[in-house]
Amino acid sequence: MTKEPAQPSPIPLSVLIRTLNEADRVGKTLASVVPLGAEIVVVDAGSKDDTVAIAESFGARVLHNSWPGFGPQRRFGEERCTHDHVFSVDADEILTPEIVSEIRSVFLQGAPPPLMTVRKALIPPHWEKPPLWAFCHEYVLIFDRRIARTADNPNWDKVVAPPGTATHRIKSPLWHYSFRNWSHMVAKTNQVAKLAADTMPVRPRWLLALRLAFEFPVSFLKFYFVRRYFLAGFDGLTQALISAFGRYVRVAMMLERANLEAKRKQP
Repeated sequence: MTKEPAQPSPIPLSVLIRTLNEADRVGKTLASVVPLGAEIVVVDAGSKDDTVAIAESFGARVLHNSWPGFGPQRRFGEERCTHDHVFSVDADEILTPEIVSEIRSVFLQGAPPPLMTVRKALIPPHWEKPPLWAFCHEYVLIFDRRIARTADNPNWDKVVAPPGTATHRIKSPLWHYSFRNWSHMVAKTNQVAKLAADTMPVRPRWLLALRLAFEFPVSFLKFYFVRRYFLAGFDGLTQALISAFGRYVRVAMMLERANLEAKRKQP
């Protein structure tokens, strides 16, 4: 007779996950979160697939809220979490056993710090795990909502905290499967570029035109060497090229917007 796996002792943490049609990958995310022993809160924006059923099968508390934007959707969930410490996890991210153990250790030692930064290792499409020595982004993803909150901005979801608030760094990275395949990466890169171009302040047209000449090569060098995409071989090369093209398109869209606004102001 097989034994049921032991349930982890609960910790005072709520894991908050936003979803919209993530049935193909949210199950892996939830399976990696369960060992934390935290409350799981899923805010769904109206999925048409099995996302909600999958989330409920893992014991998540599912809330429904039509998409109001990145920041407001996360704030909606923050206000409905049981615990004051919230861990924001995306539906395309995986918690490794190492980061689970590290986070549990912090909470089991006593009063957890108000802010914790978490490292994200971006996984190239078709890869199961990050390359050795992969570059990681670092964000405040675990926070005490009594002290810090997600900015109420529909375009971004950065956590805002009072200056000088003590921050604890979680050393083990989570794994971020941002892109399902190359087609998805191209579409998502274009979406992010348009969002930035539509929301960023209008820059001088001469400056944007000048940036166009250098944006692609400089961005490619940044992604390929500084962010170490070269560690993923030809997949890393493809990822760096698409990422650099996305930066170029963003500037091109910003210049397009500046030109249109200049034409509107003409008598």
